[in-house]
Amino acid sequence: MRENSRNFNFAILTYFIIVVLFVTLRMFSAFGFLDVLGDYSGVVFSLAVQVVLLFCGSVILFSKFKKNKASETFSYYGCKKISKNVVWLTVALGAVVFMLNVFVSSTFNSFIDFLGYEHTSSPLPSSYGFDSLFVNLVFSALLPGICEELVHRGMLLKSMKPLGMWKAILLSGFLFGLLHMNIEQFFYATIIGIFLGFLTIMTGSIFPAMIVHFMNNALSVYITFSRVNNLPIGNMYEGFFTLVSSNFFLGMVLCLMVIVVLGYCLQVLCRKIFHAQFKNNLEQAAQEVQKNLTKQAYFLDLKNLKDGETNSNLPDPRLEIIKQLFALQPTVQEKFVPKKSTCFLMWVTFALMSVITIFTFVWGVL
Repeated sequence: MRENSRNFNFAILTYFIIVVLFVTLRMFSAFGFLDVLGDYSGVVFSLAVQVVLLFCGSVILFSKFKKNKASETFSYYGCKKISKNVVWLTVALGAVVFMLNVFVSSTFNSFIDFLGYEHTSSPLPSSYGFDSLFVNLVFSALLPGICEELVHRGMLLKSMKPLGMWKAILLSGFLFGLLHMNIEQFFYATIIGIFLGFLTIMTGSIFPAMIVHFMNNALSVYITFSRVNNLPIGNMYEGFFTLVSSNFFLGMVLCLMVIVVLGYCLQVLCRKIFHAQFKNNLEQAAQEVQKNLTKQAYFLDLKNLKDGETNSNLPDPRLEIIKQLFALQPTVQEKFVPKKSTCFLMWVTFALMSVITIFTFVWGVL
C-alpha cells in the first residue's frame, strides 16, 4: 500500500510539472516568441513537447523520484513484449479506430459549430510531397504515439490503478483529452484515451496502445496527403463526406450504418487481440518457469555432485507453470486512499488544462 501511494504521488507530481512547462511553452508559441526560429519553429516546438517534456520528462523525473533505473521505469510503464499476431491485429484495430474517430469528431464538431465555435483549421496545402509526408508522419504520428502513451497509458494509468481499474482508465483518458488543450480535439481524444486505457489493461502491455495511436494519427496525415495529390483514397474520402453532407437524412443513415459495422469490427478485433496476447503471456510465463527450473536443476546437480548423491527430485514443470500463472493474478488489497495534497495537485492540473481548453472554445486563443 505504501508503494502504491508513492507511485501515485510521484506520477501526479511529474505530470503537474510536465503540464506547467507545456502550458508555458504553448504561451511562448502563441505570443510569437518562437517565431525567431522561422520555418523550424514547429519542429522545435514538437521536439520540445514530445521528446523533452513527455518522453524525457516522464521517464527521468519519475525515475529520479522513485530512485529507479530507467529500465525499471520502462518495465513499470508496461513495456512488455507482444507477439507478431498481436501487432498485425492492432494495426487493423488502429485503422478501425481512425474511421470511428472521423465520425465521432465530425459529430462533435457539428455540435460546437451550433454553439457558435469558429474552427481554426487551415486549408489544404497547395503541394504535399513525400518529404513533407515523412516529416509529418514522424512528428504527428510516431512521436505522439510513443511519448504520449508513455505518459498516459504508462505512468498515469499504472500509478492510478490502486484507485480502481475504471477510475484509472477514465482519469488517464480525460487527462489525455485535456492535454491537447484544444476544444476540437478534446472530445474524441478523451474517447480514444479511454479506449486505449482499456486496451492496455486488457493486454498488459503499452505497445498495442502505441500502435493504435500511431495508426490513427498516421492515417489522418496520409488522408491529407492523398487529398492534396488527388490519390484514390483521398478522392473516396472527399466523395463520401460530400455525399453525407448533401442530404441530412441520408447522411445520418449512412453514418449510423458505418458506425454499427465499425463497432462490430472493433469488438471482434479486441477479442482476437485479447486471446492472442493471453496465449503470448502464457508462453512467456512457461518459458520463465522453465528457465528457473533449469537454473534450479543446475545448482541442485552441483550440490548433489558435491555431496556424492545422484538422485535429484525436481518439481513437476507443469505444476510450477500453474503456480506461476496463479501468482500473476492480482491479489485483493486494502482500499487505496491518496494523500490530500496529491489530490489537490491533481485537481489543479485538471483546472489548468481545462481553462486553456475553454479559452480555445470561447476566445480561440492558445
